[in-house]
Amino acid sequence: MSKATSSNGSENRQPQHEVFINFRGKEVRGNFASHLKNALIREGINVFTDNNERMGKALDIFFTRIEESKIAIAIISSLYTESKWCLNELVKIHECVKKETLEVFPVFYKVNVDTVKRRKEKFGENFDRLVKKEHTERKKWSRALRFVAGIKGEVVDEKSDEVQVINKITKDVKIKLGESRRGQEGKSPRIVLPKEEIGGEPESSFKKKVSPFFGIETRLQQLEEKLDFKSDELTRVVGIVGMPGIGKTTLAKELLKDWGSEFLHVMVLEDVREKSKSLGVRRLQEDLLYGLMRSKYDGMEQRDTEFPHESLKAELSKSKVLIVLDDVSEKIQIDVILGGRKWLREGSRVVITTSSMSVVKEMVDEVYLVPGLSDEDGFKYFEKHAFSGPCEPSFKKLAKEFVDYSRGHPLALKELGDELLRKDKAYWESKLGALAKSPINNRIQNVLRIPYDDLSKDHKELFLDVACFFRHEDEYHVRSLLDSSVQEDVSIIRHLADNFLIHICGGRIEVNDLMYTLAMGLGSHSSSENTTSGRRLFNHGDIIAILRNKEEGTKIRGIFLDMSEVPKKMSLDSDALKEMSDLRYLKFFDSSCPRDSEAKCNLNFPNGLEFTLQEIRYLHWLKFPLRKFPQDFNPKNLIDLKLPYSQIEQVWDGKKDISNLKWLDLNHSSELHTLVGLSQAQKLQSINLEGCTKLKTVHEELRKMKSLIFLNLRGCMSLKYLPQMKLISLKTLILSGCTNLEEFNLTPQNLEELYLDGTAIKRLPSTIGNLQRLVLLTLKDCKRLTTLPDSIENLKALQKLVLSGCKSFAIFPEVKEDMKNLKTLLLDGTAIKEMPSLLLRFSVNQGENSSWSDRNFRDWPHAIYTLSSVQRLCLSRNSIRRLPNNISDLYNLKWLDLKFCEQLMSLPMLPPNLQWLDAHGCISLKNIESPLALILAETEHSHSTFTFTNCTNLDHVTKNGIISYVRRKIQFMSDALAHQEKGSKLDVLIGVCYPGWQVPVWFNHRTVGSELKQKLPRHWDADGLTGIAHCAVVSFKDYRAQNNRLLVRCTSEFKEEEEEKTLNQFSCILGGWTEHGSDRPRDIIKSFGHVFIGYTSLLDIKKRDSGAGSVATEASFRFEVTDGTKQITNCEVLKCGFTLIYAPTKPVHSEIITSGSMTN
Repeated sequence: MSKATSSNGSENRQPQHEVFINFRGKEVRGNFASHLKNALIREGINVFTDNNERMGKALDIFFTRIEESKIAIAIISSLYTESKWCLNELVKIHECVKKETLEVFPVFYKVNVDTVKRRKEKFGENFDRLVKKEHTERKKWSRALRFVAGIKGEVVDEKSDEVQVINKITKDVKIKLGESRRGQEGKSPRIVLPKEEIGGEPESSFKKKVSPFFGIETRLQQLEEKLDFKSDELTRVVGIVGMPGIGKTTLAKELLKDWGSEFLHVMVLEDVREKSKSLGVRRLQEDLLYGLMRSKYDGMEQRDTEFPHESLKAELSKSKVLIVLDDVSEKIQIDVILGGRKWLREGSRVVITTSSMSVVKEMVDEVYLVPGLSDEDGFKYFEKHAFSGPCEPSFKKLAKEFVDYSRGHPLALKELGDELLRKDKAYWESKLGALAKSPINNRIQNVLRIPYDDLSKDHKELFLDVACFFRHEDEYHVRSLLDSSVQEDVSIIRHLADNFLIHICGGRIEVNDLMYTLAMGLGSHSSSENTTSGRRLFNHGDIIAILRNKEEGTKIRGIFLDMSEVPKKMSLDSDALKEMSDLRYLKFFDSSCPRDSEAKCNLNFPNGLEFTLQEIRYLHWLKFPLRKFPQDFNPKNLIDLKLPYSQIEQVWDGKKDISNLKWLDLNHSSELHTLVGLSQAQKLQSINLEGCTKLKTVHEELRKMKSLIFLNLRGCMSLKYLPQMKLISLKTLILSGCTNLEEFNLTPQNLEELYLDGTAIKRLPSTIGNLQRLVLLTLKDCKRLTTLPDSIENLKALQKLVLSGCKSFAIFPEVKEDMKNLKTLLLDGTAIKEMPSLLLRFSVNQGENSSWSDRNFRDWPHAIYTLSSVQRLCLSRNSIRRLPNNISDLYNLKWLDLKFCEQLMSLPMLPPNLQWLDAHGCISLKNIESPLALILAETEHSHSTFTFTNCTNLDHVTKNGIISYVRRKIQFMSDALAHQEKGSKLDVLIGVCYPGWQVPVWFNHRTVGSELKQKLPRHWDADGLTGIAHCAVVSFKDYRAQNNRLLVRCTSEFKEEEEEKTLNQFSCILGGWTEHGSDRPRDIIKSFGHVFIGYTSLLDIKKRDSGAGSVATEASFRFEVTDGTKQITNCEVLKCGFTLIYAPTKPVHSEIITSGSMTN
């Protein structure tokens, strides 16, 4: 530990220490350290010693003394690394030196500097033994030792005159303290760190002091895990990959600082990209080998004599090496510079930094993708550069917007911060507004464009196309548009992503703001140079000018015109597009109208249009004005054609080369009556003809489309039939709203989704059973449909079957096969009255069928219920009188809708995992089997909602059964919570509603009105507490059904009464309803009140607790009826109550101090 003393220090008041001596007392206390201490004291210098501290004080006090000192003398001896406190003090000294509050004088006492730096011999052995016990400290201690070994200090060996050395140290300390005393008050002496301690970019590139590395510790840890330094058995090669300027080089150099001393040979080969061009790759291999040899001798030149490369490799192969190849741009550079990996000894590590993922693919063992700074670290880094001190409050919102724009890119944050330093708020706002429109500064642009410059000419153009026109678009779509112009075996999109010019996320193309701004700058630069690449136009003024001045249109690559920016109607000549022979992308759209039908097209072509557009790939034209394309139009390169709400009657006359066309969208082209001209589109994958009301047939044109995946004919009301066609790739067929479609016989074998809702079909073909991949079949509102074919049972993949609103559908076919994937069955609004065969059982052993009501499921252990997989069953608005008795055996059923089943008189016992039951308007319902549902020992769900609104015939016994079930269900869930481990995420919520006027008697605390306030007993929040149950009685006397949503909410507040401090406040929903789709707002019979009961778990309460260490003494509850956003005033909460729910092993506190009108 640190020793040395000031003899004139008093016990009660310590002097202002100026020098802190750090050393291993076991080795130098009685000699060198004592003599040095006395020499300093004789010169009037206050020296810290632990003798000044009283016994019993924490050892951390030494860290405080280091912070108070001006100079630290670190005496490094051979036994120094035996002591963790010596090393911890050295770490603290290092921290203070970096803050420029302390200067350090190293003394290497009978130990070699290289031994300290590389931790060799006994010094290193002691260190290794210590870190085995304190393994988490290794990195900090290693860094501190390298730091002190890198500073010029005094070396004391066997031949040294120690008195002379002490006198020199004393003189130097006195001079330095004198400079400090004469200096500006409060300003600490500056210590210049050795070069290896200064991280980040070269010092010359900074306009001010180097900023700290925010967030680098996490990145270093992640990188170290991939390098696996603990293992000496294998050689590891790791690529550090990321966009330019993200911090790859900084990270690699910091890694070397932490781990370089573990290797005898260490080498950073910088700037491989540029040096390969100027020196050649072979020269770089030579530089690497000699550099590794030179590192062994602390940088002494070893190149006076030339050695064969193989002999150098043989020499280097005797020891582990640590190599960094920085800014590699090609695979061949790695191959040549390393010359293979055989000469690398086991345990060696190679780090390669690059801005291209493809460079390290198949060349490294692991890849570390450097992320951008987090929002927090990014803000700190920006703040360091943009402000002289902490961020000014009035600038904080603007600062966050700049950080968000930079997406954690350190270089962008630094450059923007430097530019904004000392600028006023108006300048900040102007700069922020200009970022999206004008090029970023040259420094950022020059760094970001490095991978762009490595692209071929064609790929450069395609990158600009993506950045300018296709941000946030589907990857496959963009790849299809772009890859058609380059080699088919290489995806340009993937290549751009590998070079971090774009990102692919969730199947979509993303271009961040930095790269987008770069592309805008490059695009404008290209245009200004008038190159042959073509211009990309967005500005409506520029576009209109080009359309009027045809001669300038010859070098246009793309036009995206937002017609909402065109201020008024304007007429253009018919040849406005005629000269645009290079045009690839054309889009006329209206961003101001979410509905295309409401958009305006202010471009008028009174004399029609003439164009060839032989290079066009992407043509989107909202409200296209022509009835057909010009005769000279050449769509040979056309891939995507979209003409919504157009005037087109047919696409063109005759046949044209459309061999590349993949997407066709003519939705709501109400004049379209034929698809003549499209029969040659062999690659067509998607056709959208929704709303083409005059289209009568599509047979001949679709016959050859073997690649067609998606066909949308929704609302084609003139379409009467679809004949059989071999559309072998078709997966989605939409015929919704084809009101005149009476026959359907098209059953493509790979079909997955079939929409026939709103058609006039009476039956399905028996071949429907051949659709083994069909997942969704919707027949909603097929009012003439009477039945389904028996082959429906063969749809093994079917997950959802919708028959809602099929008013003529009376009999569901007898299903004999197990439809094991069917999850959703919607039969609401049909003519079904009885459903005995819906729940048929099939015996695997006996091969016989039986009615489900014959015997209990438990009697048939080998039986399979044909529809047992159903999770959602809707039977609302039907005339059914009863449900099958054994519906309780449907273990998977979670959602049961029985709304407006006005003839339903009773309910059997319900399934145990049922989460949601809505029996609103079952006006004949009297009896419910007791218990309402089985309560299993293990219940999967965490939310149960049972609604019996307007069930006005429920008898008293049935209501008591509902109340009893809810109470037992709450208690059961409460017990389950009590047995969960702490920190469990189980979160139980139960809600029930039924007609009534009284709060159940098991609610301990009840009152009249909508608010309840209650004092709480001592120990009310004991460990046994698991939740709170709430109850409200609501009158609907003045209620008018205007809301599709109604919720009964309770806002709870727990307070400490004496301090009037709110410890916990939260809201929970007791119950209610939300109408979906076409359901009208729910009427409530006005002569009946309704009881709402809800339960919220202890976890809901505890996670909102803001009063750590305090216990609430009073609780208040306020109940209201709301539509989710505002209160519904024509309902009234008449009564309310609550009770605390405890696990059975704890006593329930029932003695409550009442107040006001509350009753118990």
